[in-house]
Amino acid sequence: MRNQTLARVYSFDIKFRGGKRTTFYRKLFGFTARTTRTADDGPRTYTHEYAGVLTSIPHLRLGKSVIAVPLPAAGRLDSFFDDPRWKPMELHVFDAILPANERLKAMRETLQRASVRPGIYLEEEMRILESFPPGAVDSEVQRRIRRVLQAADELMRMDWSDGRVFSRDLEARLGRLRSRLQPSNVGDNVTFGYLSGKGTKKPK
Repeated sequence: MRNQTLARVYSFDIKFRGGKRTTFYRKLFGFTARTTRTADDGPRTYTHEYAGVLTSIPHLRLGKSVIAVPLPAAGRLDSFFDDPRWKPMELHVFDAILPANERLKAMRETLQRASVRPGIYLEEEMRILESFPPGAVDSEVQRRIRRVLQAADELMRMDWSDGRVFSRDLEARLGRLRSRLQPSNVGDNVTFGYLSGKGTKKPK
């Protein structure tokens, strides 16, 4: 239980400025850009969201340059900070135990932030799919359900909530979506092991 709830904390001090600094933070946290285009009925503003390393990872910002992530996600952060593009940098890494309510909040926020298709987030997509009556689950809806199950499985692997309460609550909703799948009508001929995250080919 202790290892499941531990956080890996990264405290960093980047030694560069200008455009490189902007790129660093955008690659780490993601960013939103707005563009205005002229249409027949006047100017229109479009919002584009670009994911960063932390977009799909539960995390807490403990300071301006201090972040904490679940231990299973540490490898992705290690790879990011090891990138030679971000040198010179002073980096300190250590493990810590953070408040349970903050860790659970980070999990729920990631559910609302992680994207499953352009402009649609995991929580939003789940609500949409849950609203379909069982008889309306065609092949396209089934593909969307599978996409949600895979994204949810990736998120639950990083669950650092006490007693994995976040995963237990989410599993209740995922079970209802799984019940709508029809293996005999799967067009991609692949059955996914959602709990293990592994894919296996169906025998022909």
